Amino acid sequence: MNRVLVFGAGGVGAYFGSRLSQVGMEVSVICRSDFEYVRENGFQIESGAGDMHFKPAGVYQKSAEYPGYPDYLIVTSKVLPDFDVAAHIAPAVGPETVIVLLQNGIDIEKDITRAFPDNEIASGIAYIGVFRLGEGKIKHQAAGRLKIGNYPGGFISPRVQNIVDKFAAARVDCEAVKDIEFFRWVKLVWNLPYNPVSVIAGGVDTRVISSTPELEKICENLMVEVCQAAKACGKELPEDIVQRNLEYTRNFPPYRTSMLLDYENKRPMEVEAIVGNALRLAQVKGLKLPYLETTYALLRSVNKINLETPFSLPVEIVNE
Repeated sequence: MNRVLVFGAGGVGAYFGSRLSQVGMEVSVICRSDFEYVRENGFQIESGAGDMHFKPAGVYQKSAEYPGYPDYLIVTSKVLPDFDVAAHIAPAVGPETVIVLLQNGIDIEKDITRAFPDNEIASGIAYIGVFRLGEGKIKHQAAGRLKIGNYPGGFISPRVQNIVDKFAAARVDCEAVKDIEFFRWVKLVWNLPYNPVSVIAGGVDTRVISSTPELEKICENLMVEVCQAAKACGKELPEDIVQRNLEYTRNFPPYRTSMLLDYENKRPMEVEAIVGNALRLAQVKGLKLPYLETTYALLRSVNKINLETPFSLPVEIVNE
């Protein structure tokens, strides 16, 4: 149980892959945008926990190029409606491969479980501020915790416990949990408000949101609605979770959310995984959530227009 393949080795995949390699696991990666650079040079990771150089055991553009099958296939790609993760990873999924989904959002596991009904599926949540600075260059800004559990939940298998123990040995704060869906809702209480608001409010970081009463109030109202949706789906969240998230963000270093970075770089945003899925789950339960409905409609429009609009250079205005 020592071979790991990371699919979608951006900031999250490179960081956690590097940690596993530090405890002797054979970690290979699938990456596309900086494939040539990473194959030759590996990853340079700048981190307050100590800078790292991560040279993967193998670097591939497609999972079909991976020799044999990994023990763990860790998926860290974004969850996008037009990207079929199952089809892309299928050539590297063997009978004993554990598929670990370290991805954002809620209700994201069903396509993978349908595609691989005989494989063990684990779902994981990463609490981390990390992003790409350029080819093979990763900036780890803050945090770095994981929660991983079998999907569907209710138990922790030996193989899931094994990968959790490996992360712990690599000095990653990693916890095995029996109800990963509960913790996905917990993370969504922060992710769903701050990601969209950072974009819709004009491209602002979390410090701006927290110091602007009107923006912070929108986030608070969205948090309340996420809690209502979670409760309707059978997951009762802690009573103080909204205030704790607001206070946490006020004291957090200024942070540009992953959705904002995608928007600025004209990459598709995870609108459906983070916002749309939560709204649909709530609607099935008969809930009317006006802040969530409004945010979803605005964010879908912004995402569509942003992807359809080419990059443009700033126009220099000269007074004659």
